[in-house]
Amino acid sequence: MILKTGDVIKCEKDTEHWHSSTKFNDVTYLALYGGGQPTTWTEVVTQEYYDEVAEELKSN
Repeated sequence: MILKTGDVIKCEKDTEHWHSSTKFNDVTYLALYGGGQPTTWTEVVTQEYYDEVAEELKSN
């Protein structure tokens, strides 16, 4: 999913997701956290993987 200015996204509990910009666009977001369990961080992605995903999204 590519976000546009003003989009609101709600991630349900236990939903894996990631925040990213692209090589060409920055991203700024406000996250509201409801408490409970602490955040579980997943793996760090490589620049190559990140670029590959960005290219796939751009073509959709």
